[in-house]
Amino acid sequence: MKLGIVLATRVDLDDAAALAHAARRARHEVAIFLMDTGCTAIAEAPAIATALLDDDCELVACSNSAVGLVLVDGIERGSQDDHAAVIGTSDRVVAFT
Repeated sequence: MKLGIVLATRVDLDDAAALAHAARRARHEVAIFLMDTGCTAIAEAPAIATALLDDDCELVACSNSAVGLVLVDGIERGSQDDHAAVIGTSDRVVAFT
């Protein structure tokens, strides 16, 4: 099973990361699309970003929302096409908006 997570808020980063790690422990694929203040949240929390990447989660940040932000290596910069791909290829989606 693949879990898609959309994070568009700053305050939900910890919950989104905990959900992603739990899904990986259950051997599920995880893809996270970050947009709006979700991009700022992940940029301000490089340890969380690194832990997610180390746990083999796919992280894609909306390039428009991430303008001027320094992101951890391994986080892709993408577009709403990538957002649609995460939604379209996931068996279940959780949105933190």
